[in-house]
Amino acid sequence: MKPGTLKASTLLEVIVAMVIIMIVFVLATGIFTKVIGSSASVKQQQVRSLSSGIIQESLTQHNWTDETVKIDSIVFQKTVLPYGTDPDLLQISVSAIEHGKEIGKSRRIVRKGRDDAK
Repeated sequence: MKPGTLKASTLLEVIVAMVIIMIVFVLATGIFTKVIGSSASVKQQQVRSLSSGIIQESLTQHNWTDETVKIDSIVFQKTVLPYGTDPDLLQISVSAIEHGKEIGKSRRIVRKGRDDAK
């Protein structure tokens, strides 16, 4: 190096580096968005848990009637229907509805009079 001269990058090198950084940033943002979108929300997990609880309560109490339960702003509609040709098999379905929109659904096939699921 000669005295009084500075070593620096050219404008082309700076632009190429910025383009590479922007491409990496766009890819990372896309991956982050997909990960966030694919995970179950806290509300959906809460709805699944409450629906399973309603089904389990029906099993322990041998309650085979249709019911509607409101918890906070969510309405849970339980329906019990015969399943197949066996009169002892029942399908218990619980739908969670919030503001007129179904946000979750659970179902389980059980043998009437027993606590275990099929």
